[in-house]
Amino acid sequence: MSSGPGWGSQPTQYVYVQHAPKPPTNGLAIAGMVLGIVGAALSLIPFVGIFMCWLPALLGIIFGFIGLGTATRIGGFRRREAIAAIVCGFLPIPIILFGVMILAAIGSASHTS
Repeated sequence: MSSGPGWGSQPTQYVYVQHAPKPPTNGLAIAGMVLGIVGAALSLIPFVGIFMCWLPALLGIIFGFIGLGTATRIGGFRRREAIAAIVCGFLPIPIILFGVMILAAIGSASHTS
């Protein structure tokens, strides 16, 4: 077999591929913020919300603190979302206490009349 033009006469060329660096992620901060918002929203539902809001709010607080630690390690990425998760996770406490105080005031007002 005869080698035609270009067959075996050119040197081998190598292609170097450089991948972009992977961006930092902080998914627990986002998950905590979503769960904190869900817990705060559930606490606004009268009567039933008192029982339904605790699990998402607690998970929002836990994920928020873990996300805050992760944000500190990776240079502050999603730090605001982690803080929002913690705040929204603790938000059902005063909402429910306020609701219980109102119910107690209504109950005591109806007994005295």
